[in-house]
Amino acid sequence: METNDWIRRMKQQYLSSVHICRYAGIPGQIQHRVWERFAVCRVTDGRGTLMIDNVMYTVSRDDWFILSPGMHVELQTDMEAILRYQMILFSGVGLVRTQNVWRTQEFDFPFTGKLQLSPNRRDIQEMMDRLIYKNHTVSRLENTAKKHLLHQLLIRLLTCVEVIAKPQAGMDLAMDYMTRHYMKEIRMDEMARMAGLSVNHFIRTFKRQFRLTPMDYILKQRMAKAKQLLFSTDKIKEIAEQVGYRDEHYFSRVFKKNEGIAPTFYMKNKVSRIATLYYGLDDVVFTLGLKPVSALSYDQRVTRSVQMPTRQVDSPQGLILDSSGQHYDQLRELQPDLIITSDRMEPNESLQHIAPTAILKHTNQVGESLLYVADIMGRNEHAIHWIEQHAELSRVLQARIHSQWGKQTAMFIRVCSEFSRMYGLHNQTGALLYEDLGFRIPGHYPNEQWAVEMNIHDVQLYNADHLFVMVDPTKEAHAQLQQLQMSGGWLASKAVQEGHVYDAGDIFFKTLGPTGRLGAMRYVAEKLGVTVG
Repeated sequence: METNDWIRRMKQQYLSSVHICRYAGIPGQIQHRVWERFAVCRVTDGRGTLMIDNVMYTVSRDDWFILSPGMHVELQTDMEAILRYQMILFSGVGLVRTQNVWRTQEFDFPFTGKLQLSPNRRDIQEMMDRLIYKNHTVSRLENTAKKHLLHQLLIRLLTCVEVIAKPQAGMDLAMDYMTRHYMKEIRMDEMARMAGLSVNHFIRTFKRQFRLTPMDYILKQRMAKAKQLLFSTDKIKEIAEQVGYRDEHYFSRVFKKNEGIAPTFYMKNKVSRIATLYYGLDDVVFTLGLKPVSALSYDQRVTRSVQMPTRQVDSPQGLILDSSGQHYDQLRELQPDLIITSDRMEPNESLQHIAPTAILKHTNQVGESLLYVADIMGRNEHAIHWIEQHAELSRVLQARIHSQWGKQTAMFIRVCSEFSRMYGLHNQTGALLYEDLGFRIPGHYPNEQWAVEMNIHDVQLYNADHLFVMVDPTKEAHAQLQQLQMSGGWLASKAVQEGHVYDAGDIFFKTLGPTGRLGAMRYVAEKLGVTVG
């Protein structure tokens, strides 16, 4: 998108909040955080380094930065020159008008990181000064003026940023190259040439600024990526090549020297603190005999989220996090050895800066995820035990259900604040009802659909023998249920007339994990009056 297009787009952005502050860094201190809001930052004095999403920049007077939500930021102040900087934190939305209707869209900004500004920028500095130094005297009535001034500053920054960024100077260029090409052979004379220094001066300057030698920095990047790849299905030889080592044996020796253990044993011996960030994965870890240090909150799976029932003290989930990514600082404080998430989560590079992250392919066959994680953790016996237990329980319950009820159909319904759905084969409740317990799906249900939006006539259309109904814990959801229960389609359905409608409880969530899956199987059997034994 051209600069003029961005300027027109910026004029349609509405700033909802603005917070202005000034900071002074503590010499030598390293500050870590996952950024939560947009920010304009101007350095007024001192030196330091700033790493943004694994790209490191030198920081000095009159440098400007734009930060955006979700960025992983690490700031270190120079020991000899205290870093001082000004910052404007802000949030906003875009306003777009289509067919005479205004709608909002996510706020965005085309440039982030360290800005390459055109030489004449006195007006930008003056606008920043007006915002910073008059902030303490701003009354509530002047907040609109403050937002307007920031809006103008952002537009002015857009006009002053070089469309084609000039080549980076000095250490920034060398650092950027090493960060992006650590897996290649890197020569110090080439890096020194990029920085405009002799080799010895480059190494001394690098060590003073970044607290480690250039080769140590490259090694750090390689080992971090190697630990990430060890959670994949790649072989050691392939991992070695991806991080810059042609000889897998040499890679193994380097890895062991740095990590204290060979890469083949790293997962099985060094990983004890596991953070999970997708539904059911905490149960996977728990089933393998470990207690996860975190899990993802189920609150956000409920439309118009309300507080879900309080978890028990002995719950295996550990710290409960939401899925917005706004609480990753809490996750960092837990110091996990490994983060496990799903490919259904929106990718977030910030996680990889906290700990190696394994992204599992989502499947309704929880045994697959269990076996994958068990193989990584060296706990295959736990997975095999669950698989045998699951197969035996499925065999027993299917036989007893068929003996007592015959071959019958069943349907799972979820009633939410804004919709009701009937779930088919291709989801966790489908695996529970139709695979684990042997029910049949109603004949008219479209087999290719994992779920269908439900109207008041669908209950009679599909006419299942048994209905398992989950109602979200909101007033709106209960109102939806009451409307459904008064409909003619509901009253005429076979399951309703024969009294075969059951409270599904929390099996919708439990079936996402292996131990919960066994519990859900027993729960459904008990609702049907089938003894588990």
